[in-house]
Amino acid sequence: MYQDIEYQISDRIAVISINRPKVLNAIRVQTYTDIIAALKASEADDNVSVVVMTGSNGKFTAGNDLSDLLPGGDLNAVSEGVAGIFDTLAGMEKPLILAQEGVAVGIGANFLLHADLAYAGKSIRYSLPFAKIGVASEGGSSVLLSEAIGPKNANDLLLTGRFFSAEEAEKWGLINAAVEDGTALEHAMKTAAALTKNSQGSIRAIKQLGRAEGHRERVNKAVLAEMKAFVALLDTPETQMRINHVLKGGK
Repeated sequence: MYQDIEYQISDRIAVISINRPKVLNAIRVQTYTDIIAALKASEADDNVSVVVMTGSNGKFTAGNDLSDLLPGGDLNAVSEGVAGIFDTLAGMEKPLILAQEGVAVGIGANFLLHADLAYAGKSIRYSLPFAKIGVASEGGSSVLLSEAIGPKNANDLLLTGRFFSAEEAEKWGLINAAVEDGTALEHAMKTAAALTKNSQGSIRAIKQLGRAEGHRERVNKAVLAEMKAFVALLDTPETQMRINHVLKGGK
């Protein structure tokens, strides 16, 4: 059923694992389609109480597959994938827990703004490299990141595109804990198991009450504005040059 992810359910916990190890689990259009379908399946399944998302082969994700952003790529499909995944995340009633190792770039880091709990291996490298490749921020990060960690810290990450650590992410409250490498999924599953024993009605009510009024609409508005800017910047020679540079191994 799924091409780019693995999806398993055990003991009321659904585990979604991004599975494109040859490209560091980079997310292409098919990956968006698979993740959206798995999240919706989890929400609709009465046998699922908690969703855990991780990545295969000791990596979370290197972010968007940049080959989709070159001339000839289906930008409409990319835009629909980005809009669809964050709309789905913003509408989830069940708790989502991230287990991240290795790298979490771009959308991989932005998932932190939409998850309820998160654990990361100590040596993980996070980055929001949009300015480095010449595009706009996405995933609602233009609004949500500043609210989460403060405007100066958000500007530091978004404007420089620098790598940041699990220690920094933990300090800012983006993750619950930086754990020993290779144990993020173990910690996520332990927490997920604890959540399955609590009142599911209470958990969903608490999650809903913790969101600002109109949360889903607000996220969608931000994501659509970001994608409009993203596509406009993508259609410039500078951005295409930057993307090609990265694809050829540049930094």
